[in-house]
Amino acid sequence: MAPVGRASAIATMRPARLMVPVIVVVIGCLLLAGCSAGVASNGSAVGTTSASGTVAPGRDVNGPIELGGGRTMHLACSGTGAPTVVLISGTGNAGDVWREARPAGDPARPVSHNDDAVFPHTARSTRVCAYDRPGTERSDGSPGGSTAVAQPTTTQGDAVDLHALLAAADVPGPYVLVAHSLGGLIATTYARTYPTDVSGLVLIDPASQFMETTMGPSAWRQYVQAALSRAGSGTETIDPDASNLAIDALPAAPRVPAVVLSSDKPWFILPFGDQGAMVDYSGALRESQTLLATQLDATQVTETNSAHDIYLDNAPLVSEQICAVIGRERGC
Repeated sequence: MAPVGRASAIATMRPARLMVPVIVVVIGCLLLAGCSAGVASNGSAVGTTSASGTVAPGRDVNGPIELGGGRTMHLACSGTGAPTVVLISGTGNAGDVWREARPAGDPARPVSHNDDAVFPHTARSTRVCAYDRPGTERSDGSPGGSTAVAQPTTTQGDAVDLHALLAAADVPGPYVLVAHSLGGLIATTYARTYPTDVSGLVLIDPASQFMETTMGPSAWRQYVQAALSRAGSGTETIDPDASNLAIDALPAAPRVPAVVLSSDKPWFILPFGDQGAMVDYSGALRESQTLLATQLDATQVTETNSAHDIYLDNAPLVSEQICAVIGRERGC
């Protein structure tokens, strides 16, 4: 992937179409752009919603849920059982990315919809839901199915939205939150805001408030500026500073089973050196995830054989960790 200018990268790149071990990600996908290599969505699942907008228990659903105030959010749920696993995608990615993966054991094959993907695998053993945040994009490039909101947003706003969505759809908790990239910061924000709603966390190469420390002040400032430059495009844009300030004011996260999976292939390479030189911040990202794992008393898995999109490149590992967190290592 050829480097492009900082401003144009924000508007044009979905940078983690990860096809080689080392990817030069000009601005980065943790807070700035979607990070999945995708194929066209397979359409809506058969399902029902009640007149009030709630999901009929035990039925597959793939459609809009009314939040009030003229807003809807797209929700997909499948499977039966408890706890409910809620999948939270990275920046810019709608919920359909969780139906995709590379065929197990064959990293050279392209990503596709298949039974090894996290969503269908989880649905075989418990209830699983995924959703579209405002401003996200489906894997075929079409807009996600949720009402647009003003950008930038914060992870606190995203946590409130998710709480309202699950309540409106009558999705029973407590939830195991499985989150990729920016979704990790949303998940930890949710857990600290609604601690009794969360029974487990699986964070996949997550963003966290500790990135500001491990990247250093100069790189962090450039990162924030690049993130905010997206706001006028209407695509999902997170305000990193506002989100970090707010999360630090929240109570501690509940002590629940938790896993942090970290990429072990370089990918977080940014033009933040002298005169725009490329600098690899992959180590700084892993260090931030170690600090997060310590804060959450979580297990950190550092051998993932993957760059950023672990849920695509190594879906069986992600599913294994979900099973461990929900206590179903066998038969999951």
